[in-house]
Amino acid sequence: MLQEIQQYVTYLIGECRLSVTLHPLSRENMILFSDLMQFNVHDNAYCTYIKSLPSAHSRCLAQQKRVLAHCQKHQSGFCGVCYAGVSEYVYPIRNGEQTVGFISVSGYASPTGQARLPWVVREFQADPDQITRSYRTLRQEMPPKEKIDTLLLPLCRMLELAYIKKQAEQETPSHPFRQILAYIQTHASSGLTLQDICRTFCCSRSYLSHTFKKQTGKSFCEYLTDIRLERAKRLLELSELNVTEIVYSVGFQDSNYFSSVFKKHVGLSPLAYRKKS
Repeated sequence: MLQEIQQYVTYLIGECRLSVTLHPLSRENMILFSDLMQFNVHDNAYCTYIKSLPSAHSRCLAQQKRVLAHCQKHQSGFCGVCYAGVSEYVYPIRNGEQTVGFISVSGYASPTGQARLPWVVREFQADPDQITRSYRTLRQEMPPKEKIDTLLLPLCRMLELAYIKKQAEQETPSHPFRQILAYIQTHASSGLTLQDICRTFCCSRSYLSHTFKKQTGKSFCEYLTDIRLERAKRLLELSELNVTEIVYSVGFQDSNYFSSVFKKHVGLSPLAYRKKS
C-alpha cells in the first residue's frame, strides 16, 4: 500500500502541480522509515530559504505541534497561514482516533504575507532582498478548497488504511535506536551533527558511532548524506527549484561539495540527472 501512496503523492505533485508534503510525528515509523519521507521537504524557493536559517527552521518544527492541535478540531482539513506568511491547506493524518501527522498543500502567498516580511527579516536575521525575491515566487492564487478536498481526502484515507494494515500485522516494538533515526529524518534538512544527537539522547560519541555502524552498516555522515541525496533527487525530478536552492533545502551547505557528492553517488551531475528525469 505504501507504494500506491507514494505513486499518488507523486501524481499530485507532478501532474496536479500541488506542493504536497507529509509531516508525521517523530514516533510514526510507518512514514519516517519509508520512501514517503522524501515528501517531507517543501519545494518552493521561499520556504527553502526560510528553512536554511537555523532559528527559523526550529520555529517551523515547533509550529507543527500547533498545526496538529488545530487538526484535532478540523478533521476534514482547513486553510491557514504560517508564521512566515505562506498560505496552505492542511489535512490530518489519522491513526484510528489519533492525529499522528498532517498533509500540507503549500506554496501560496497570503494577503498579509508581504506585511510580515520585515518581521521575518528582524526575527531571523534574514537577507531582505532574498526574502523579498523568494516570496514573490510563491503562487498568488490558491485553488478552491472543494478541488483540494477531492484530491487530498483520498490520500488521507489511504494513509489511514495503511495504519490499520500495519497494526493488523502486529509489528514488534521499535528498538530505541529507531528513535534516533526518526530524529535524524525529522532534522536532516538542518545543520545536524553527531554531537547534536549525543546531547539530545544523552549518549557518548563513541557509543553512537559504534551503534550506527552496527545497526545501519553506515557511519552517521553516510546515513545523513543518503537521506539528503534522496530528497535532492526528488526535488530535481519534481520541483522547479534551482540546484543552489535544493542544496540548502535538503541540508547541504556548499553547492560544489553537493555536486561532487551527488555525482559520486548517482553517477550524474545534478543538472544531468534533472534532464534525464
